[in-house]
Amino acid sequence: MTHIILLFAIFFRTCTDLSFKLAVTDVHFTSFKTLAPNLKKLFSTPFVWSGILFAMLNLGVWCLSLGNFDLSYAYPLFSIHYIAMILAGKFFFKEKLDRSKLIGIGFIGAGVILLFTS
Repeated sequence: MTHIILLFAIFFRTCTDLSFKLAVTDVHFTSFKTLAPNLKKLFSTPFVWSGILFAMLNLGVWCLSLGNFDLSYAYPLFSIHYIAMILAGKFFFKEKLDRSKLIGIGFIGAGVILLFTS
């Protein structure tokens, strides 16, 4: 049951990063002159606010996870988030999923399985 808490932390972290990525898709930070108007534009999107909400949920669930697991177990297991972000980039943003990324996913997945089964 306690592993579900960790899975929720991974889910909320993934939602946080996806929300922030969606928030910046139409914002182009090219110089200090564009910083203020772009920040105003950024904070007027619902995606940045959903990202902040998911970040707060992640903080709470991550603290619960750390209360139930050793840091040396929870943090490496949290690397599932990296796999989720690579796949989300492919499916939501049409990012390239090349062989090196697939190999990286394989190594991370192998590490998670090794950690989880030990």
